[in-house]
Amino acid sequence: MTGSPASAGLALSEDAVFADFAARVDLSGAVVAEIGGSVAVETTERHGVACWYAVDPNRAAYTAESGRYRVLRARAEELSLPDASVDAVFSSNAFQFLDVASTLAQAHRVLRPGGLLYAHFGPIWSAIDGHQLEYVRYAGRDLVFWRDTYLPPWAHLAYERAELAELLAGALPADLAELLLWHVHDSDTVNRLFFEDYVSAALGSGLRWVEVTASAQLDYVISAPFDPSALRAVTEEELTARWTRRRGRPTQIGIRDVLMVLRRPD
Repeated sequence: MTGSPASAGLALSEDAVFADFAARVDLSGAVVAEIGGSVAVETTERHGVACWYAVDPNRAAYTAESGRYRVLRARAEELSLPDASVDAVFSSNAFQFLDVASTLAQAHRVLRPGGLLYAHFGPIWSAIDGHQLEYVRYAGRDLVFWRDTYLPPWAHLAYERAELAELLAGALPADLAELLLWHVHDSDTVNRLFFEDYVSAALGSGLRWVEVTASAQLDYVISAPFDPSALRAVTEEELTARWTRRRGRPTQIGIRDVLMVLRRPD
C-alpha cells in the first residue's frame, strides 16, 4: 500500500481524475465499468475503449451509436455484468453514496484477474462539509455546497440535533432550517462512513490494495450566515476524540477526498 491519509496532492476536478486513471490503465481495447456515469461518451471513444459501461441508477438506459458506450440503469451494488468481464472499474465522486462493501464485492466479481479498480470520492462523512448539500432542493433550485453555505463548519459532527435546530432557526427561514436539519440528521443521501470504514471494506473485499491517498483540502470558503459568537468552537482533535469514543475505534476527522486503487489478484 502506498500513499498517506495526510497527503494533499489529489486531483480535484473530474477531468484531472479521469486523466490520472487513463495514465494507469491502457484503455485501448479495454472494457470498463464506471460507477456513477460521469465520463462523456466522446472521452471514452477517443481513448479507444472496446466498451464503456456507465452504471447509474439515475440515468435512462442508453447505447451510443457506436455500441461502445452503454448506460446501465442499475445500482453499483447490483451490477448486471458477467463475472470476470471487465478490465477496470472507474468511479469519480460516487462511493460516498453507496454501500461500499457490496459495491467492492461486485467489483471483485466483474473484474478480470489483474483488473484495476480506481475510485476517487469526496467529500466523505468525516469532512468539514460532509453533508453533500448540493442534493437539496429549495425555492425551485438545487443548492450547491460551495455557494449555498447555510450550514456551519462541522454541522453534522459537532452539533447535536437540538443544538443545530436552534442555531438554524435563529438565522434562516423556518422552512429552509427544517429542510437542512432533516438533511443533516435524517437523509440517507450519503452513506455516513468515515475513512476507516472505507479502509475496512477494502481490506475485506478480496482485492489487493495498490494505493490509498487522502486529503483534507477544502477548495472553497464556508461563510455561513451566523453570528460568530453563536457558533461552537471546535477542533479536529476534539471531534476525533469524540467520534473515536462514540464508534469505539480510532476514527480520523477531516479527510475530505480519497483515492483508492485496488487490484483483483491474478
